[in-house]
Amino acid sequence: MLFHFRHLAPRLGVVAALALVGTALPAQQRTPPKRVPAKAPAPKKADSASVAPAPKPDTAPPLPIATLTGTVYDSLHRAPLGEALVSIEGTTRMTSTNRLGLFLLDSIPPGTHRMRVDHPVLDSLGIVMVTAPFDLKDGDESTMQLAIPSAETLVEVSCPAARRNLGPGAVIGRLLDADTDQPVAGARVSVAWLEMSLNAGLRKIPRVREALSTADGMFRICGLPANFEGTLQAQLKGITTSEVRVKAEGFPLVVQGLKIGNPNTVVAAATDSAAQRRQKEAATGPTFSAARLQTGNAVLNGRVVNAAGQPVVGARVDVIGTPGATLTRENGEFSISGLPSGTQSVVVRQIGFAPEERPVELSTRAPARIEIAMSRPATVLNTVVVRADRDVGLERVGFSQRKKSGGGYYLDGDDIVKRAPNMLTDLFRTIPGLRVVPSGNGIDYQVESARAVVGSCVRYFVDGAPFEAVFPGDVDRLLPPGEIAAIEVYNGISVPAQFQQAGNSSCAAIVLWSKQRVDRPAGRQ
Repeated sequence: MLFHFRHLAPRLGVVAALALVGTALPAQQRTPPKRVPAKAPAPKKADSASVAPAPKPDTAPPLPIATLTGTVYDSLHRAPLGEALVSIEGTTRMTSTNRLGLFLLDSIPPGTHRMRVDHPVLDSLGIVMVTAPFDLKDGDESTMQLAIPSAETLVEVSCPAARRNLGPGAVIGRLLDADTDQPVAGARVSVAWLEMSLNAGLRKIPRVREALSTADGMFRICGLPANFEGTLQAQLKGITTSEVRVKAEGFPLVVQGLKIGNPNTVVAAATDSAAQRRQKEAATGPTFSAARLQTGNAVLNGRVVNAAGQPVVGARVDVIGTPGATLTRENGEFSISGLPSGTQSVVVRQIGFAPEERPVELSTRAPARIEIAMSRPATVLNTVVVRADRDVGLERVGFSQRKKSGGGYYLDGDDIVKRAPNMLTDLFRTIPGLRVVPSGNGIDYQVESARAVVGSCVRYFVDGAPFEAVFPGDVDRLLPPGEIAAIEVYNGISVPAQFQQAGNSSCAAIVLWSKQRVDRPAGRQ
């Protein structure tokens, strides 16, 4: 048997094929039953009252049929391929594989047939799995073992040799319109990641590989490292998908489909600094594209639970690159409207848990729904940083000079560790001029200026940029204390000029410097 990869044929000039092991069992030998001569009926006396027996109805002979059983294996993920649709072309016979990849097709009419397998993984690869023709006779009971080609094979037939010389890895997928499911051609699809560079002084620098989607929506991005962690994004006429996180570990192929909105379902705003700050604050990892806020008419509903399946109350839910954000209700449910169609990224944060990020497909045709489990406790990964390097970083951002000049209250990394805070606001409970009070929702806390007679006149700056909280408690959700390298607190007229805002000269200023920013090598923006 052979598999035909129709979408790859035009690219290769020949039909790519993979040998398939098939074992056909011989048809069962049928021995016609021996005829037993019927005994002559005993003569009966004529009886005027006897009734002639009714004629026996004609019995139709059984229809000739055959049976086919087998398995379908996913070589990409090294597991059985469950929920695959297996069918006999030209007939109504079809079935689905179970979780073990097993299938059974019965009542197949004899003749020459081809078997077809359909599955979303195959759609993302742009291939159609169809066997070579085979014959079935009445009573045949045949078996077949089918498999998706290996990652190495797919990379070899999908990527030119020149591209493979740049790296053995690849990302393959299909780009569809989120509201019509039609292929999208001509979109720029890119993979970005950080790579250690010797020429740059052992610093991680961004790398990008990209490709254009073809008429059938397929994209094949080749020349990637065997091991990398980065993001995948599609862009067409100013409309983008979210940066979906992709990861390859010792495996040459990542299969990831995308959906993108269109001008009728997505409104894209111009790039601005506020959008960039918002994306940086909400994202769980590095992002590479310029931040654009997008809106639309899609709706996302969902629920956030813990490891035991219980609702998580008051968790912050963000759709990256959009204005969409909310808090979960008492039952863990949430709903966000006004979202752009396409593949977007949802991030959930709550105190005590590690943030969770998931891709979600949004469309104007129907609300999408997602359930996210927050099962990982918040942890701090202590990076090995030489104290001298940390001091250089604090000097570079101006923390050390301002500390020497006085006028504020200062905490460095050692001070933060000594206080052992459970959340960021715990650090402000003993700082002069500040007070920490309940926010009123029974869950969160907020920081107020102790010198303000009425209201909370406190402004936050993260890595030098203004930070605007959307909900009470955002400071604790978005800024775990283990990620903070230093803190500066100023009251009223002592606020340095770079942290003053027009009309807020009497407000307190809290300046937070992240370890990621302070420990960044010189020369990086």
